[in-house]
Amino acid sequence: MASAKGTAREEGGMILLFGGTTEGRKAAMLLDRLGLPFIYSTKTRVEPFATSHGEFRHGALDEVALSELIASRGVRLVIDAAHPFAARLHRSLFEVCQRLAIRLIRFDRASVPLPDIAGLHSVADFSEAHALLERLEPAKLLALTGVQSAAPLRLWWERREMLLRILPPQASKALARREGFPEAKLLPMNPDGSDEALEALVREHGVDCLLVKESGESGFFPAKLRVAERCAIPLIVIRRPSALAYDTVVFSVEALEVLLSDAATLKPLRTGYTTGACAAAATKAAMIALLDGAAPESVTLTLPSGKVASFGIVSYRAEQGSARCGVLKFAGDDPDVTHGLLIVSEVSIVPGGHPGEVHFLQGEGVGRVTLPGLEIPPGEPAINPVPRRMIRECIAAELRQRGLRHAVEVTISVPGGEAVARKTMNERLGITGGISILGTSGEVVPYSMEAWLASIRQSIAVAAANGCTTLALTSGLRSERHLRTLYPDLPELASIHYGNFIGRTLELAGQHGGFSRVIVGVMLAKATKLAQGEADLSSRVVPLDPRWLANLAADLGYSPAITSQLADLRLVRNMTELVPFGNDEPLYPAIASACRDACEQWLPGVPLTFVLFDMEGEAVVSERTTDRG
Repeated sequence: MASAKGTAREEGGMILLFGGTTEGRKAAMLLDRLGLPFIYSTKTRVEPFATSHGEFRHGALDEVALSELIASRGVRLVIDAAHPFAARLHRSLFEVCQRLAIRLIRFDRASVPLPDIAGLHSVADFSEAHALLERLEPAKLLALTGVQSAAPLRLWWERREMLLRILPPQASKALARREGFPEAKLLPMNPDGSDEALEALVREHGVDCLLVKESGESGFFPAKLRVAERCAIPLIVIRRPSALAYDTVVFSVEALEVLLSDAATLKPLRTGYTTGACAAAATKAAMIALLDGAAPESVTLTLPSGKVASFGIVSYRAEQGSARCGVLKFAGDDPDVTHGLLIVSEVSIVPGGHPGEVHFLQGEGVGRVTLPGLEIPPGEPAINPVPRRMIRECIAAELRQRGLRHAVEVTISVPGGEAVARKTMNERLGITGGISILGTSGEVVPYSMEAWLASIRQSIAVAAANGCTTLALTSGLRSERHLRTLYPDLPELASIHYGNFIGRTLELAGQHGGFSRVIVGVMLAKATKLAQGEADLSSRVVPLDPRWLANLAADLGYSPAITSQLADLRLVRNMTELVPFGNDEPLYPAIASACRDACEQWLPGVPLTFVLFDMEGEAVVSERTTDRG
């Protein structure tokens, strides 16, 4: 449909597609045909297919890593076409998309009703399947449940005869080996869905029981039913997990194409307003209510950015000597945890106070500063300088219009703010009891680099002000966990997340000064870019350069067989399949050393340790043992 292509060009936005299934492959082909840029994500490596608009990634994602991926890539839409039994992934996608206000489409496969036939047993999970197997006592079980089922079926195959059909890729075999499953009992093959092939497999191996998942038509479930009935052997079926309450579910690529043709699916990112701007707007409305006896339905502010913005007033209360108004925080399309919170301002005249004075008080859900290093001194409510200035200006303007001169007390509160603050870095920065009232421009720009750098600058200042002489820089929580395992004595305040902006973060650390050592932890995929001197490690900015890896390996004496495969890499993570990760392989210390050299150009004169991590947290450390001279 041409309209979907028009939407992609005009509206923009990355699509994150979770596949590894027939549905995932169909969705990827559709996105490619429509010219929509997408990331094809699978738990284990799949053989990349031809695509003009897609890229590939593999590896499990927890909610933190998933949130980081969505934020760093500007994802506007998530399509969950993963296997029906990937329950943990479905739950993570559902919850993260809800939290970040990202559109989620579930591309599911239609269920196949279970027929009423002899020998068919329906169970809820592997535990029930194992209990049933103990009763049936088959001589040889054939499990068609995939390599991931080796672990939950261990109690059976360690004592009984069992064959396990898996897909042919080496990653599947490697996983089975890690579980200790006997290689002779593995049946690597690509099922073609034919009754004849499965029946031949059953008869050739003398199988007298089948274990399957209710995997739908595209998982060849009907063929498994027919073969079990024809061979007169028991069939144990693990039922699908209960479906989540998705807003949008499709069961065909045609239905998915209709959705992707809707302009609203990939609409432009909307700008929102900061908590500081909302607090100022609520204060302006509260002052009007206090001085005139009634609150307006909306107020207009000129933001520090110069933009004129209108704010609706959603709550109002006036009592003797005080007034209280609220504004709903709107973050636009930024994944801001404060989106939707009610920002409330209560104002009152201070009898006998010095005219023009404004006293800021901490209300419910607003944090209090407890550590030095922030722009607000300890003991004060966490209302930053620019929001304070905006609030003062709103108060002064309303008094001036009426020819009045008073001191005013203003209490900013955010119901629910204390719970939301637990999802932020406030506690680490010494801000307790709630969120911060923030903002320099008044606007929230989705996925703003400046906002991220401002938070980095703040974290560095707090670390220094509280006696940290060593900084630990990592891209996010996963690499921080790996680094803190390696250096358990590092204080939490010393840990700074640079996201993709390693160059600017090191420069900010240097500009602040006062640190005797900096430790930088980087995952392997980002490290290959850093090693080439790139300051921004986003894959949108810096694509993978497999030729660089191949040339480095050649210089280190690796064989042509290895270097040629490195030159054809599509994903950096695949290199560990060619060259096992560790200090024993010259490739990884060389990458770590090149990364350390790159970091030193942005932070000269400060001792720097570089730590290279693989996905499992194994580390290769590089630090200069002597000064350059």
